[in-house]
Amino acid sequence: MANNNHYIYHIMIDRFAGCDLKREGRCFKGGNLQGIMKKLDYIQSLGCNGILLTPFYKTNEYHGYHILDYEQVDEHFGTWEDVRQLIAAVHRRGMTITADFVANHCHINNPLVNAYTDWFKKKRDGAPKFFYGIEYLPEFDLDNAEAKDYMIARGKDLCQLGFDAIRLDYAKGPSLSFWKAFREEIKKVYPNVMIIGEILGPPHGKHLPKELAKRVKSGEISRQEAWQLCYIGIFDGVLDFEYQSLMCKAAKSGHHISGNQKLETAVKEHFARYADHPNYKLWLLLDNHDFNRFLYECGGDVELLKEAIAFSRTQNYPYLLYYGTEKGMTHKSDRFNGEPYADEQVRECMEWNKLSIFITIEL
Repeated sequence: MANNNHYIYHIMIDRFAGCDLKREGRCFKGGNLQGIMKKLDYIQSLGCNGILLTPFYKTNEYHGYHILDYEQVDEHFGTWEDVRQLIAAVHRRGMTITADFVANHCHINNPLVNAYTDWFKKKRDGAPKFFYGIEYLPEFDLDNAEAKDYMIARGKDLCQLGFDAIRLDYAKGPSLSFWKAFREEIKKVYPNVMIIGEILGPPHGKHLPKELAKRVKSGEISRQEAWQLCYIGIFDGVLDFEYQSLMCKAAKSGHHISGNQKLETAVKEHFARYADHPNYKLWLLLDNHDFNRFLYECGGDVELLKEAIAFSRTQNYPYLLYYGTEKGMTHKSDRFNGEPYADEQVRECMEWNKLSIFITIEL
């Protein structure tokens, strides 16, 4: 997968193409894989040469992260044939396609939960351990040999289908030893598939290596940078949440992005911390399905958003453009306001015919 000029369009399958805007709440709203295929011309018109999908497995929730079965495609999204057709259509255009893989946890109604109780983490008292305490999302114990082999096999399935990269959701959850095994087994057969981790904040139960902890304490690097550095040699790269944080701070400062020397210096210094590892890719982003829309961070200033996109695309790293950002999609309140289901406002359906703002992306 190329590094320079790699611009990836990040799609939430249920909310992108084929949606029913009249459906309200957290239900499935109709976006599907066939709909994405019909919009590939549009995606390429933005200058994007890759796409990233949210999970397409059988799921209990529209967003795909609560998996009911790792060996079925959710009927709301399509079929395995639709997956294969989309991959082929993307590749015919010379584009890349990335799958989103959730190895850390699944939905409690996944048959694996009852069939293989030893595959799941337990607390000291023997009670099940749940993802963020959510009592319908048990966490896998991927240091269990059978669970490890099963999940590695599912990763290989994605490679066999033809995905060019795998985004590892909540990659800080499983152990480093599991990910080392995952990488080793994948690369034996599919050496060119990129393995990209979502590392935001400290991995549970893990401590920074002493040298990195010392650099954090001295102020040489941030704690987020340190955690991203921990996965060098394990992943091919990570989603760069340190970059995202720097861009949000700049957007809120009241200054322009373009010509912002303070921002340029901070970003340059951030990238320099990875200079000794040229094969470790930082995937840049401004927003995604878990964060405020970047236009919200810009206070609704469309010109500032345009500057941020242009700035991101001139860096020597892959850049992820979240669906609808280019059309000025935003929201009224903070996604982190603590209200139930506040994430819904950053995952609205793409309003193809209603949005009046279209951001032309110029390099």
